[in-house]
Order: sequence, then structure tokens, then C-alpha cells
Amino acid sequence: MDNGTKAELSSIVSPSFESLVSSVYSAILLNLGEIKVKGAGEVSENLEIAKFNIGLLKMLEEKTKGNLTDEENSYLHGVILNSMEKLREHSL
Repeated sequence: MDNGTKAELSSIVSPSFESLVSSVYSAILLNLGEIKVKGAGEVSENLEIAKFNIGLLKMLEEKTKGNLTDEENSYLHGVILNSMEKLREHSL
């Protein structure tokens, strides 16, 4: 990768609270079988790992209480609720 490409990539991908939450959310969706990995045969579920990652988001919400912007708080809370609903659907 040349320096121009690296500079372009770094301007697109900058760490943020939302990118952290999105990363954990992706792991949740993957472990719920909602995301298919290219080249993988079957989609597999690991509900225990999904629950663990939901727990990470809940802990993050608790530990950052009062320190987030309204937008960050709303995003985190929405992802947690959505994740819990998806977990319920997969647990039936």
C-alpha cells in the first residue's frame, strides 16, 4: 500500500466511540448467525459468545454513564436493545 492509499484510508477510518460499539455489534451478529462469512460453509451460532458481547456493551454503557454525548448514548442503547431482541429471537 503506498502512502497516498494509507492517507486516504486513515481519513476514512478514524477511531470513534461508534466504531467501537459497531465492532462489538458485528461480533454479536456474527455469533447469532446473522452475518455469513465469505467462504464459510454453514452459518453457525454461538449464543454464549453473543451473550458475552452483549454483556460487554452493557458494561460499557454502565462505565460511561454521564460521559457520552446524547448521540453516543442513544446509539449504544439502541444497539444493546437491538442485540437483546435478536438474541431472544435466536433463543426461541
